[in-house]
Amino acid sequence: MIKEIVDKARADPDYVVRTALESLKRAEGQKYNYFLALDRDLPKRAERASLLRSGRRLLGVVVAVKDNIDVAGLPTTNGAPYAREVPELTAPIVTALEEEGALVLGKTNMHELALGATNVNPHFGPTLNPRDPSRITGGSSGGSAGAVALGIAHIALGTDTGGSVRIPASLCGVVGYKPPYGALSLEGVRPLAPSLDHLGFFTSTVKDLVYLMSVLRGLRAEPPPRFRFGILKGIAEPDEYVEKAFWRAVAKLESAGGERWEVEVNARKFSYARAAILLAEAASVNWGYLRRHEPEMGRDVATLLKVGASLPAVAYLRALEIQREAKSYFNSLLKRYDVLVTPTTAIAAPPVEEANTIAIRPKLLAYTELFNLAGLPAISVPAPAPHLPVGVQLVSSDEERLLSIASKYEEA
Repeated sequence: MIKEIVDKARADPDYVVRTALESLKRAEGQKYNYFLALDRDLPKRAERASLLRSGRRLLGVVVAVKDNIDVAGLPTTNGAPYAREVPELTAPIVTALEEEGALVLGKTNMHELALGATNVNPHFGPTLNPRDPSRITGGSSGGSAGAVALGIAHIALGTDTGGSVRIPASLCGVVGYKPPYGALSLEGVRPLAPSLDHLGFFTSTVKDLVYLMSVLRGLRAEPPPRFRFGILKGIAEPDEYVEKAFWRAVAKLESAGGERWEVEVNARKFSYARAAILLAEAASVNWGYLRRHEPEMGRDVATLLKVGASLPAVAYLRALEIQREAKSYFNSLLKRYDVLVTPTTAIAAPPVEEANTIAIRPKLLAYTELFNLAGLPAISVPAPAPHLPVGVQLVSSDEERLLSIASKYEEA
């Protein structure tokens, strides 16, 4: 779809303005609580972009930006009123998109301080699932995922520290991609846990993502005729609905030329290490907010920050050692298999009123958090499911290989 939009925009300058106006109107009319700020100057910017259309590879493409990523002149709240600022500079990742002709529609709702997987925000309200508004989008980049799922934005930016792109992609039925750690600049992005933070992208299809990555990173995705994939078992127990969808996705991978293997993994140590790093670094990053604004914070966020602040230094240092073990372990597996495969989440989207119960968090995070710890590129793509969306996660040590196999899966 993105390439088709660009082709139409190059042929017809009025198309750029019409597309921008349509997205703005749809964003204003949606009742899912996806946006915290909209750029009312979007039609004027679209008109200017249409006059400079030659060679711009994202001309007319509308982008939604998670509200922990700076866009000059639009407020950045990081999901919390007490953290609100209006930046003078735009984050380099947004600038790169704009230089190619993309148009920023606005800033999307998120979990408070990005420290959560549900997007139930006590200050701005929850983001509602596009398939069933009584349920969550997942988080912490839920507004971005929802905006793409409803077709309001063509692509969206998010951040991913434990699954915050892949989880809402799975629950909303879109594609969510986390490039490898350090591949993209995090300048102009509010940190959560610098050892684990990644930028990420939402698109409607893998085809769109491949085009976007070719523009931003010069990647190519040539599908291999055959590939080996390892299904990781023993990480979590998916519920029956997710498990059935997952095995349908596995069948699609096999029909796309994949040779299936199953690998038992004991991930508990890795999960604990990721949690220790996240909480310790998040407490450090947000210490000023915790001291000044704890009574205003959501209870889940305040509790997690206080746990992080109380962790002994030895626990954090030991977690960093285990992170190195995790990187070595998963890279060794990826010498045997082209991709590793799991469900993205162990459950489909839970109802809003159940989302912040203690049992929900590990069911959302268990599969995704491992690959923030390991820093590997990972993608969530929709699995065949009859009602609520389900995602399947593919992981590789090589971005082009990962995108190639995800493309073959989508074609199948």
